[in-house]
Amino acid sequence: MATITQLSYATDLSSLTGTKVKNTSSSSDLTNKAADQAKELKNQFLSILLTQMQHQNPLDPMDTKEFTGQLAQFSSLEQQISTNVKLDNLLGSLQQTAVASSFGYIGQYVDLDTNAGSMQDGSATWTYAIPEEAKDVTITIRDNNGKVVYSGALQNGSGSSTINAGTYGFTLTDADTASAVPDGTVLNFSITAKNGKGKPITTDIHSTVHVDSIQSDSSATYLQAGGLLFEIADIQKIVSSPNTSTPTTTENTSV
Repeated sequence: MATITQLSYATDLSSLTGTKVKNTSSSSDLTNKAADQAKELKNQFLSILLTQMQHQNPLDPMDTKEFTGQLAQFSSLEQQISTNVKLDNLLGSLQQTAVASSFGYIGQYVDLDTNAGSMQDGSATWTYAIPEEAKDVTITIRDNNGKVVYSGALQNGSGSSTINAGTYGFTLTDADTASAVPDGTVLNFSITAKNGKGKPITTDIHSTVHVDSIQSDSSATYLQAGGLLFEIADIQKIVSSPNTSTPTTTENTSV
């Protein structure tokens, strides 16, 4: 049976921003392209300037001020190209620092600002906050293909469908699903709930994952938990481990 534990009486978590995904575009590639274009313009400018000097009228040579101004423009262009190269080097150094700092998260359990979790070692864990007393609360968990792997209606300890306001923890295990969910599978957690007047309640959801590796490309460094990639900015806090104590709320059905 899925483990659902009330963690506190708080009725909200930090703002939900969603799951970060791996960005296939590269800012470094764009910078390199811009640098190549700048070098091409530099060569074109120099070629035009030399051609102008070679074919100038000896009786009416180029004005000294105009020539000096063109040389100043050429010097400014060279400085801009040099600055771009140095910025690229600085960006590379910052990315290396980010990678080094990310190693400290490996092996840690972290709370993520997203409803996306990952199946790891046969389980996946989320926390959610209910802002007011709720009824007809149903939890649904889907994989990235939209397939429902779990669905359950919540009850409190006395068997009622009324759930108190507060923050709760939910742990899904292989025993709660009709078929085994492979480790590494990304799962999306959602809740439907109504208040005493029958109006929908918005709940806040976070996931708890175990950081097992890091990945880095030319634009960013990502921590990895199973099949889920996220950035350090997505981490709300480091936790000791998912809470698996005796539940105060239970569920009945699974898919």
